[in-house]
Amino acid sequence: MHTHIIQNPRHKAFLDENRSDPITGDDIKEGDEIVFCAVCKSAFLKDTWLYLAKTHCNQSETLGKFPLSEKLEISGVTRPPLYVIQCNDKISSSYTNEFSNETDNHFMNQPVVVDERSFYQKNTFSIWVICISAVLILLTMIKGVAPLSIGITFVAIMTIGIKSMFFKDKKLFAPSKKKKEIESIEIHSKHISIRFKDTKKDVRIILKSILAINLIYSSSSYSLQVVKKGNKIYDFSTSLNTVTQINQLLHSLVQFDEKVNIFVRNLPYNDRVKLRKWETENENVLLY
Repeated sequence: MHTHIIQNPRHKAFLDENRSDPITGDDIKEGDEIVFCAVCKSAFLKDTWLYLAKTHCNQSETLGKFPLSEKLEISGVTRPPLYVIQCNDKISSSYTNEFSNETDNHFMNQPVVVDERSFYQKNTFSIWVICISAVLILLTMIKGVAPLSIGITFVAIMTIGIKSMFFKDKKLFAPSKKKKEIESIEIHSKHISIRFKDTKKDVRIILKSILAINLIYSSSSYSLQVVKKGNKIYDFSTSLNTVTQINQLLHSLVQFDEKVNIFVRNLPYNDRVKLRKWETENENVLLY
């Protein structure tokens, strides 16, 4: 576990952000000993980190180096997620295509090599080559114009070569029937990202399209349901199985830039008691 003691002026930029502990709400000030989650870079007081059993975002790694300020507006820099949920679901290409409607996510389909020339282009060019070849054969047979034939043949070959250079096959994106394996679900302030194991990019469900989020307890773990406007439901099984993890996830969900209804269903009684504060402190959170 890597800890850092806040010092002024060394950590002035951090102090100027007026950070508070995500769980206790206590202000983080000079002299406090803190811990940074290695995934989302949230800062916790050391005692809070110990209370969380040294875990956040489903992992226990902490940052050994004090991170740069995440509140600086730097062009091209993507802010870290508020929380990361590990997930091992597989979805079919048809399910994938539904995600594509959220944003421009064509990268989800594996690239395959296809010919970009139209049927008309290819056939017109083929007929043109055949006609030149026929004329060359006739000239050679009737008049024996060998030098002319050689010259025209050379021109034809060069034309074919030039056309091939300018009309190369390109990698275009075509649908794939292979099921996509989800690696993780990331909670951001403006969207939810679904990351896949076979690509570095993600699919985003934008916040304004989300009607509600359901956390449903079943047997020994929780599933995550994202309900979009129009009652389209995306259901994910997750690795969430402790009240501490749900506590951390709820903390990230209530930090959305816009309020979204959050329902935690089928809760065991003991878990409901421990999570009751989220329902009493947030009008958009409801425990069942």
